[in-house]
Amino acid sequence: MYRNIILLLIVSGVLSACGSSGGSSEGSSNLKSPSIEITSNLNSVISGGDITLNWATQNVHSCVATGDWSGPKGITGSEIINALTSDSTFSLTCSAEAGLISDTHTVTVDVPNIPTLTLTANPTHVLMNGSTTLTWSSTDATDCVASGDWNGSKPTSGSETLTGITSVQNLSLNCSGPGGVVEENIIISIGIPPAPSINLTASPANVGYDGSVTISWDTINADSCAASGDWSGNRSISGSQTINNLTNDSTFHLTCSGPGGNTSEVAVVTVAGPQQPTVNLTASPSNIAYNGSTTLSWNSDNANTCTASGDWSGSKSTSGSQTINALTLDSDFILTCSGVGGDAADSVNISVAPPPEPTINFSASPTTVSQNGSTTLTWNVSHANSCTASGDWSGNKNTTGTESVNALVADSQFVLNCSGDGGSSSQTVNITVVLNNNGTALLSWTPPTENTDGSTLNDLAGYKIYYGTSSGNYSETITINDPGLTSFLVENLATANWYFVMTSFNDTNIESAYSAEVSKAIN
Repeated sequence: MYRNIILLLIVSGVLSACGSSGGSSEGSSNLKSPSIEITSNLNSVISGGDITLNWATQNVHSCVATGDWSGPKGITGSEIINALTSDSTFSLTCSAEAGLISDTHTVTVDVPNIPTLTLTANPTHVLMNGSTTLTWSSTDATDCVASGDWNGSKPTSGSETLTGITSVQNLSLNCSGPGGVVEENIIISIGIPPAPSINLTASPANVGYDGSVTISWDTINADSCAASGDWSGNRSISGSQTINNLTNDSTFHLTCSGPGGNTSEVAVVTVAGPQQPTVNLTASPSNIAYNGSTTLSWNSDNANTCTASGDWSGSKSTSGSQTINALTLDSDFILTCSGVGGDAADSVNISVAPPPEPTINFSASPTTVSQNGSTTLTWNVSHANSCTASGDWSGNKNTTGTESVNALVADSQFVLNCSGDGGSSSQTVNITVVLNNNGTALLSWTPPTENTDGSTLNDLAGYKIYYGTSSGNYSETITINDPGLTSFLVENLATANWYFVMTSFNDTNIESAYSAEVSKAIN
């Protein structure tokens, strides 16, 4: 084998050198083409089967097997491969003048299934001279043979009744197929069968209200079982079952039957009583300003429903929160929660501060004016619902505003009274009027309230002052368009006796008759 490998290397080198010389390729054209072919008598066999490999070559020197066979092989031949158990690949590599060539052949192997067998007897316990019926079935088996206390060839499935049984029967069935052999055994006992036995447990045996328990059981010598008590229905001869939502002490009966009779067992579970609900109600904050807010928060255990009372109402969830706004009085909030175990309640008290007294910011600009001058009153009030003017002005006022006061002839006082939930407050603004050095006459009057026909005067618009230096002869006129005035200072009067009368007029400029004449001497 080593000699062949060396020869191949030498031949390969010679060929490479010739190819690189750039000379004629006539020498290489005389090389004979090698070939290999591997075949088998069977391309597929059953597991454990045999095949015969055949191979033929041309123009090769030696061959070596690899894959699922091995070793040097002749350039032509055949070989038996025994007991194939899986798909197999057979490769053959041969050396030729041009190098190495190879061929591969694959054989698939069919692995049969291992047989299965089921053998039962009904019953498995008989009285003296009694009988039983054997039943069996198999898969992937080709033949079956009985042994022990029965014998002979049997079909791959069937049934057979044994009668006149007087001793314990030890029965075996052996079935075979391409994939192997399987065996089952069964014993038929004789005499009075034992009564069933039951192992029945409850875990845990003590549970909380609405809790769960797992009932487990297994039996011996039983064919069927039935539940009663706090469960019911047929049960397998062994198993487990979880019972949920227990609210009372419970008893679980299990009765099982077999050839030897019936047996019963009991498992008792103690259930604790329902728990009393709990509820926790809080407020944040619990002390608030007048008209303030608080947030109520609550949670409960073992409760199904909750109801609010006191200074709130309605159904509530078993946990939650709610904001209460605009509180003006101390308040009590109560929450009662109910469950199977009873009722529970909690409450919180919210302390609300008293309402603040009104605060008034009242000013005049300017606060000192000349005769017949003007000022502007400005005010802003907090914590008040209403305001009323008094002193040298009157009427209802808004809690914020401005108002111009004209023709001031004497020192004046303006009072603003405001009321709110917290009480009443007032503030006064004083205006100083500076008198002129010329002669003046301060006229004062009472505004009319009726028309000449006796009806109420509703449309008073103002006044006119007529005056002069001789009685009944009035050369000067002053018009006052403010029906709210009750006095006026006439200025710049020369030294003389002056005579004054007044009229009033309405929205349509209808003027009244003269008032009584008054006079003043200016020195």
